[in-house]
Amino acid sequence: MKLSVVVPAYNEAANIEGLLRSLLTQELRTVELTEIVVVASGCTDDTANLARAVGRGHPGVHVHVEEKRAGKVAAINHYLRVRDREADIIVCCSADLRVEPDVLERIAVCFAANPEVGMVGARPVPDNDDATVVGRMVQLVWELHHRISLHNPKMGELIAFRGDLVEQVSELSVVDEASVEDIVRSQGKELGYLPEARVVNHGPERWSEYFEQRRRIARGHFWLEFAFGYRVASLDHGLVARTVLEVAREQGALGKVALAAAVATEGLARAAGFFDARVVGGQHRTWKPLASTKTLKRTPGAP
Repeated sequence: MKLSVVVPAYNEAANIEGLLRSLLTQELRTVELTEIVVVASGCTDDTANLARAVGRGHPGVHVHVEEKRAGKVAAINHYLRVRDREADIIVCCSADLRVEPDVLERIAVCFAANPEVGMVGARPVPDNDDATVVGRMVQLVWELHHRISLHNPKMGELIAFRGDLVEQVSELSVVDEASVEDIVRSQGKELGYLPEARVVNHGPERWSEYFEQRRRIARGHFWLEFAFGYRVASLDHGLVARTVLEVAREQGALGKVALAAAVATEGLARAAGFFDARVVGGQHRTWKPLASTKTLKRTPGAP
Protein backbone atom coordinates (compact mmCIF):
# COMPACT_ATOMS: atom_id res chain seq x y z
CA MET A 1 0.00 0.00 0.00
CA LYS A 2 1.06 3.56 -0.70
CA LEU A 3 0.31 6.51 1.55
CA SER A 4 0.27 10.26 0.88
CA VAL A 5 0.12 12.98 3.56
CA VAL A 6 -1.21 16.52 3.25
CA VAL A 7 -0.37 19.18 5.83
CA PRO A 8 -2.43 22.38 5.43
CA ALA A 9 -0.50 25.15 7.19
CA TYR A 10 -1.06 28.80 8.02
CA ASN A 11 1.73 30.55 9.95
CA GLU A 12 3.01 27.36 11.58
CA ALA A 13 6.71 28.28 11.78
CA ALA A 14 6.77 27.26 15.44
CA ASN A 15 5.53 23.73 14.74
CA ILE A 16 6.11 22.69 11.12
CA GLU A 17 9.65 21.35 11.62
CA GLY A 18 8.68 19.13 14.53
CA LEU A 19 5.64 17.79 12.70
CA LEU A 20 7.55 16.96 9.52
CA ARG A 21 10.35 15.24 11.42
CA SER A 22 7.78 13.12 13.27
CA LEU A 23 6.30 12.09 9.91
CA LEU A 24 9.65 11.41 8.25
CA THR A 25 10.75 9.12 11.11
CA GLN A 26 7.65 6.92 11.13
CA GLU A 27 8.27 3.21 11.65
CA LEU A 28 6.83 1.68 8.47
CA ARG A 29 6.67 -2.00 7.60
CA THR A 30 3.57 -2.61 5.46
CA VAL A 31 3.09 0.77 3.80
CA GLU A 32 5.21 3.11 1.66
CA LEU A 33 5.07 6.84 2.42
CA THR A 34 5.30 8.28 -1.10
CA GLU A 35 4.88 11.99 -0.38
CA ILE A 36 4.26 14.68 2.21
CA VAL A 37 2.65 17.78 0.71
CA VAL A 38 2.70 20.96 2.78
CA VAL A 39 0.21 23.53 1.52
CA ALA A 40 1.37 26.84 2.97
CA SER A 41 -1.72 28.97 2.58
CA GLY A 42 -1.27 32.74 2.79
CA CYS A 43 1.55 32.44 5.32
CA THR A 44 3.26 35.64 6.48
CA ASP A 45 5.95 33.84 8.48
CA ASP A 46 8.71 31.36 7.60
CA THR A 47 6.51 28.24 7.39
CA ALA A 48 7.29 27.45 3.74
CA ASN A 49 11.06 27.97 4.05
CA LEU A 50 11.28 25.85 7.19
CA ALA A 51 9.28 23.07 5.54
CA ARG A 52 11.60 23.17 2.51
CA ALA A 53 14.64 22.98 4.79
CA VAL A 54 13.34 19.87 6.54
CA GLY A 55 12.43 18.32 3.21
CA ARG A 56 15.87 18.83 1.71
CA GLY A 57 17.23 15.38 0.92
CA HIS A 58 13.72 13.87 1.06
CA PRO A 59 12.39 13.95 -2.53
CA GLY A 60 8.87 13.07 -1.41
CA VAL A 61 8.44 16.28 0.58
CA HIS A 62 6.77 19.02 -1.47
CA VAL A 63 5.83 22.54 -0.44
CA HIS A 64 3.03 24.29 -2.30
CA VAL A 65 2.54 27.99 -1.59
CA GLU A 66 -0.85 29.68 -1.92
CA GLU A 67 -0.36 33.45 -1.95
CA LYS A 68 -3.83 34.10 -0.55
CA ARG A 69 -5.26 32.34 2.48
CA ALA A 70 -8.53 30.69 1.52
CA GLY A 71 -9.03 28.29 4.43
CA LYS A 72 -8.06 24.76 5.36
CA VAL A 73 -10.57 23.04 3.10
CA ALA A 74 -9.35 25.05 0.09
CA ALA A 75 -5.80 23.90 0.89
CA ILE A 76 -6.97 20.29 1.08
CA ASN A 77 -8.75 20.62 -2.26
CA HIS A 78 -5.59 22.06 -3.81
CA TYR A 79 -3.74 18.98 -2.59
CA LEU A 80 -6.42 16.62 -3.91
CA ARG A 81 -5.91 18.07 -7.38
CA VAL A 82 -2.13 17.54 -7.41
CA ARG A 83 -1.62 14.51 -5.16
CA ASP A 84 -0.01 11.22 -6.11
CA ARG A 85 -2.89 9.43 -7.83
CA GLU A 86 -1.38 6.05 -7.02
CA ALA A 87 -1.69 6.58 -3.26
CA ASP A 88 -4.07 4.10 -1.67
CA ILE A 89 -4.38 6.08 1.54
CA ILE A 90 -4.57 9.83 2.12
CA VAL A 91 -3.68 11.26 5.52
CA CYS A 92 -4.72 14.80 6.42
CA CYS A 93 -2.69 16.12 9.34
CA SER A 94 -2.94 19.43 11.20
CA ALA A 95 0.34 21.33 11.18
CA ASP A 96 0.49 21.88 14.94
CA LEU A 97 0.81 18.22 15.98
CA ARG A 98 3.47 15.73 16.91
CA VAL A 99 2.76 12.29 15.44
CA GLU A 100 3.92 9.27 17.44
CA PRO A 101 6.19 6.86 15.51
CA ASP A 102 3.67 4.07 14.80
CA VAL A 103 0.65 6.09 13.69
CA LEU A 104 0.94 5.69 9.90
CA GLU A 105 1.69 1.98 10.21
CA ARG A 106 -1.38 1.46 12.42
CA ILE A 107 -3.50 3.29 9.86
CA ALA A 108 -2.25 1.12 7.01
CA VAL A 109 -2.78 -2.11 8.97
CA CYS A 110 -6.35 -1.08 9.80
CA PHE A 111 -7.23 -0.39 6.18
CA ALA A 112 -5.61 -3.62 4.98
CA ALA A 113 -7.52 -5.69 7.53
CA ASN A 114 -10.90 -3.94 7.18
CA PRO A 115 -12.00 -3.39 3.56
CA GLU A 116 -15.35 -2.03 4.75
CA VAL A 117 -13.63 0.87 6.54
CA GLY A 118 -13.22 3.98 4.41
CA MET A 119 -11.84 6.43 6.98
CA VAL A 120 -10.01 6.26 10.28
CA GLY A 121 -9.02 8.76 12.92
CA ALA A 122 -6.09 8.90 15.31
CA ARG A 123 -6.42 9.75 18.99
CA PRO A 124 -5.44 13.36 19.87
CA VAL A 125 -3.81 13.67 23.29
CA PRO A 126 -3.29 17.24 24.52
CA ASP A 127 -0.13 18.21 26.39
CA ASN A 128 -1.81 21.00 28.38
CA ASP A 129 -1.00 21.35 32.08
CA ASP A 130 -3.84 19.60 33.89
CA ALA A 131 -3.04 21.43 37.15
CA THR A 132 -4.95 24.47 35.83
CA VAL A 133 -8.71 24.59 35.34
CA VAL A 134 -8.53 25.40 31.60
CA GLY A 135 -5.77 22.84 31.07
CA ARG A 136 -7.89 20.19 32.77
CA MET A 137 -10.91 21.26 30.69
CA VAL A 138 -8.90 20.65 27.52
CA GLN A 139 -7.73 17.27 28.80
CA LEU A 140 -11.28 16.25 29.73
CA VAL A 141 -12.85 17.34 26.44
CA TRP A 142 -10.41 15.18 24.48
CA GLU A 143 -10.97 12.31 26.91
CA LEU A 144 -14.70 12.65 26.23
CA HIS A 145 -14.01 12.62 22.49
CA HIS A 146 -11.93 9.48 22.94
CA ARG A 147 -14.65 7.62 24.81
CA ILE A 148 -17.38 8.76 22.45
CA SER A 149 -15.28 7.58 19.52
CA LEU A 150 -15.00 4.11 21.03
CA HIS A 151 -18.78 3.87 20.47
CA ASN A 152 -19.21 6.05 17.39
CA PRO A 153 -16.05 7.46 15.75
CA LYS A 154 -15.62 11.24 15.83
CA MET A 155 -12.64 12.40 13.81
CA GLY A 156 -10.18 15.18 14.60
CA GLU A 157 -6.61 16.47 14.15
CA LEU A 158 -5.31 13.55 12.02
CA ILE A 159 -7.53 11.53 9.72
CA ALA A 160 -6.93 9.04 6.92
CA PHE A 161 -9.21 7.88 4.11
CA ARG A 162 -9.03 5.68 1.05
CA GLY A 163 -7.72 7.60 -1.93
CA ASP A 164 -10.58 6.70 -4.26
CA LEU A 165 -13.35 8.03 -1.99
CA VAL A 166 -12.82 11.79 -1.83
CA GLU A 167 -12.29 14.06 -4.84
CA GLN A 168 -13.07 17.35 -3.11
CA VAL A 169 -14.60 18.78 0.06
CA SER A 170 -17.15 21.61 0.17
CA GLU A 171 -15.18 24.82 0.67
CA LEU A 172 -18.09 26.25 2.64
CA SER A 173 -17.22 23.80 5.43
CA VAL A 174 -15.12 24.82 8.43
CA VAL A 175 -15.05 21.29 9.86
CA ASP A 176 -13.05 19.39 7.26
CA GLU A 177 -12.79 16.13 9.21
CA ALA A 178 -16.57 15.95 9.73
CA SER A 179 -17.22 16.79 6.08
CA VAL A 180 -14.96 13.93 4.99
CA GLU A 181 -16.85 11.65 7.41
CA ASP A 182 -20.06 12.58 5.58
CA ILE A 183 -18.53 11.90 2.15
CA VAL A 184 -17.14 8.53 3.21
CA ARG A 185 -20.34 7.35 4.88
CA SER A 186 -22.44 8.51 1.91
CA GLN A 187 -20.50 5.99 -0.18
CA GLY A 188 -21.40 3.12 2.12
CA LYS A 189 -18.08 2.90 3.94
CA GLU A 190 -17.58 2.70 7.69
CA LEU A 191 -15.55 4.87 10.04
CA GLY A 192 -12.82 3.49 12.27
CA TYR A 193 -11.12 4.85 15.36
CA LEU A 194 -7.56 3.94 16.35
CA PRO A 195 -7.07 4.81 20.04
CA GLU A 196 -3.51 3.43 20.00
CA ALA A 197 -2.55 5.79 17.14
CA ARG A 198 -1.74 8.87 19.19
CA VAL A 199 -0.97 12.41 18.09
CA VAL A 200 -0.02 15.16 20.52
CA ASN A 201 -1.75 18.53 20.26
CA HIS A 202 -2.09 21.62 22.45
CA GLY A 203 -5.41 23.14 23.40
CA PRO A 204 -6.21 26.72 24.42
CA GLU A 205 -4.70 28.02 27.64
CA ARG A 206 -7.20 30.84 28.15
CA TRP A 207 -10.94 30.42 28.69
CA SER A 208 -11.77 33.04 26.06
CA GLU A 209 -9.87 31.07 23.41
CA TYR A 210 -11.29 27.79 24.67
CA PHE A 211 -14.82 29.18 24.26
CA GLU A 212 -14.03 30.57 20.81
CA GLN A 213 -12.63 27.22 19.66
CA ARG A 214 -15.66 25.31 20.91
CA ARG A 215 -18.00 27.87 19.31
CA ARG A 216 -16.29 27.53 15.92
CA ILE A 217 -16.51 23.76 16.06
CA ALA A 218 -20.17 23.86 17.08
CA ARG A 219 -20.97 26.24 14.26
CA GLY A 220 -19.29 23.96 11.75
CA HIS A 221 -21.09 20.87 13.03
CA PHE A 222 -24.51 22.53 13.02
CA TRP A 223 -23.90 23.96 9.53
CA LEU A 224 -22.98 20.49 8.27
CA GLU A 225 -26.21 19.11 9.72
CA PHE A 226 -28.32 21.92 8.22
CA ALA A 227 -26.63 21.79 4.80
CA PHE A 228 -26.07 18.06 4.31
CA GLY A 229 -28.10 16.30 7.00
CA TYR A 230 -24.98 14.78 8.56
CA ARG A 231 -24.82 14.65 12.37
CA VAL A 232 -21.46 14.02 14.05
CA ALA A 233 -21.20 11.66 17.02
CA SER A 234 -20.61 14.47 19.51
CA LEU A 235 -24.13 15.79 18.77
CA ASP A 236 -25.64 12.55 20.09
CA HIS A 237 -26.89 14.03 23.36
CA GLY A 238 -27.61 10.70 25.00
CA LEU A 239 -24.14 9.31 24.26
CA VAL A 240 -22.53 12.56 25.41
CA ALA A 241 -24.50 12.62 28.67
CA ARG A 242 -23.62 9.01 29.51
CA THR A 243 -19.96 9.66 28.75
CA VAL A 244 -19.86 12.81 30.90
CA LEU A 245 -21.34 10.92 33.85
CA GLU A 246 -18.83 8.10 33.37
CA VAL A 247 -15.89 10.51 33.36
CA ALA A 248 -17.29 12.56 36.27
CA ARG A 249 -17.26 9.51 38.55
CA GLU A 250 -13.50 9.20 38.03
CA GLN A 251 -12.58 12.80 38.87
CA GLY A 252 -11.19 14.38 42.02
CA ALA A 253 -12.11 17.87 43.19
CA LEU A 254 -10.30 19.83 40.46
CA GLY A 255 -11.49 17.41 37.81
CA LYS A 256 -15.12 17.82 38.84
CA VAL A 257 -14.80 21.62 38.78
CA ALA A 258 -13.12 21.53 35.38
CA LEU A 259 -15.68 19.09 33.98
CA ALA A 260 -18.56 21.25 35.20
CA ALA A 261 -16.89 24.29 33.62
CA ALA A 262 -16.36 22.39 30.36
CA VAL A 263 -20.00 21.26 30.24
CA ALA A 264 -21.28 24.79 30.94
CA THR A 265 -18.93 26.28 28.36
CA GLU A 266 -19.97 23.69 25.80
CA GLY A 267 -23.61 24.59 26.33
CA LEU A 268 -22.89 28.27 25.73
CA ALA A 269 -20.65 27.51 22.76
CA ARG A 270 -23.24 25.27 21.13
CA ALA A 271 -25.97 27.87 21.58
CA ALA A 272 -23.73 30.51 20.00
CA GLY A 273 -22.60 28.09 17.28
CA PHE A 274 -26.20 27.19 16.45
CA PHE A 275 -26.99 30.89 16.01
CA ASP A 276 -23.87 31.39 13.88
CA ALA A 277 -24.76 28.44 11.64
CA ARG A 278 -28.27 29.73 11.08
CA VAL A 279 -27.31 33.38 10.50
CA VAL A 280 -23.81 33.22 8.95
CA GLY A 281 -24.10 29.78 7.39
CA GLY A 282 -21.05 28.62 5.47
CA GLN A 283 -19.75 32.02 4.41
CA HIS A 284 -16.78 32.15 6.81
CA ARG A 285 -13.90 30.00 5.53
CA THR A 286 -10.96 31.27 7.59
CA TRP A 287 -10.41 31.93 11.28
CA LYS A 288 -8.04 34.08 13.27
CA PRO A 289 -5.55 31.62 14.84
CA LEU A 290 -5.86 31.04 18.59
CA ALA A 291 -2.39 32.00 19.78
CA SER A 292 -2.20 29.81 22.87
CA THR A 293 -2.92 26.64 20.88
CA LYS A 294 0.40 27.04 19.02
CA THR A 295 2.68 26.28 21.97
CA LEU A 296 3.11 22.53 21.59
CA LYS A 297 5.62 21.29 24.13
CA ARG A 298 8.87 19.96 22.73
CA THR A 299 10.17 16.53 23.46
CA PRO A 300 13.87 16.15 24.36
CA GLY A 301 15.99 16.51 21.24
CA ALA A 302 13.15 17.94 19.14
CA PRO A 303 13.90 21.02 17.00
